[in-house]
Amino acid sequence: MTDQGTPPTGTPAPASKGGPSSRLRFKNPNQSERFRSPWPLREKFGMLGWLIVERCLCRPTPKFLNGWRLFWLRLFGCKISGTPFVHPASIIKIPWQLTLEDQCAIGAYTEIYNLGHVTLKRGCTVAQYTYVCGGTHDLSDPVLPLQVADIVIGEEVFIGAKAIILPGVIIGDGAVLGAGSVTSKDLEPWTIYAGNPARPIKKRKMDHVTPGSRRVAAVQP
Repeated sequence: MTDQGTPPTGTPAPASKGGPSSRLRFKNPNQSERFRSPWPLREKFGMLGWLIVERCLCRPTPKFLNGWRLFWLRLFGCKISGTPFVHPASIIKIPWQLTLEDQCAIGAYTEIYNLGHVTLKRGCTVAQYTYVCGGTHDLSDPVLPLQVADIVIGEEVFIGAKAIILPGVIIGDGAVLGAGSVTSKDLEPWTIYAGNPARPIKKRKMDHVTPGSRRVAAVQP
C-alpha cells in the first residue's frame, strides 16, 4: 500500500495483448455429446453436497452469522484470507474454485457462477443481483462444449447492482462497473465504466484505504 498519491496495487493492469476470449479453455476437451456433462463424477457430487449445505445451513442464517458461512465455504475448499463478507442470499456455484480476500463483500442475490476460478481481492464490493459468469460454450461446434475461464476482481473494485461480468475478465484495482452494466472485456484500474457493453466514463478519485480505517490520503489516479 502506498501513501504518496498513487492508488493501492495488487492486481496488475490488464495486458495489452490477448484478452478474456484468449483465456477460455475447454472443461473437457473430449466432450463428444451435447447433453453429456463435462464434469467428473467427483466434482458433481461435490457440487451437490455444497448445494445442500448452502440451501439448508447457510441461506437461512441472519447476516451477522457471516463466520458460520465462511466456515462451510472453507470446508468445501474456498481459499479465504482475513474476513470477507458473504451475504446469506448470495449464490456460489463451486466453493473450491473461489478465492476471497479480506474485506471483500458479496451482496444479496449475487451469483458467483464460477465454472472457472473466481478471485475477489481485498476490499472489493460485488453488489446485489450481480452475475459473475465463468463459463460459456463453443458456438462453432454442434456439440456446444463447455468453455471456462478465470475471473479476477481487483482490490477496492466496486461492482454495481445487476451488473454482469463474463468469462475471463480481469478487473483492475479500484475500477467501478456501474449498475446494470455488462463487460466481456478487461477493465483498467481506477476507471469508472457503465453501459452495455461497458465503456469508460472517467477516472475514479478515492481516498486511500488501510485496514481498519478510511480516508487516509486523497489520491488522483
